[in-house]
Amino acid sequence: MSKDSNRVAIALIVDHKDDVLMGKRNDNGNWTQPGGHCHVGEDTFEGLCREVKEETGYDVKEAKLCGMCKNGHKLIYLYKVTVEGEIDVSGDPDNEVDTWGYIDPNEVADMLHVPIEHNLALKYWANH
Repeated sequence: MSKDSNRVAIALIVDHKDDVLMGKRNDNGNWTQPGGHCHVGEDTFEGLCREVKEETGYDVKEAKLCGMCKNGHKLIYLYKVTVEGEIDVSGDPDNEVDTWGYIDPNEVADMLHVPIEHNLALKYWANH
């Protein structure tokens, strides 16, 4: 299925300490949250669930749409997500991240794939 270059679904997943699930990207070494482009014909919730499963191995248990913004021609949809299962990166066709972990985003603020001023997920996290 081809990707829809105009819609991106991002997952904000936090643990009991309010740390955020983040992974270090293989292509540039910067930190990111799970998510990505939706496929053509796929709604954003379906895209979110697929991306979270592919990238982390987690199944989405619950998801709440928390925000949306436009970045150039892209519409970014942010979901706050509760997950179940175990982390398993073996299903990621893009091999973007080898290891995911819960961290305080403030510790890696200068090493983010999407800078904090444009990072819908981390702006939401910081304000809620």
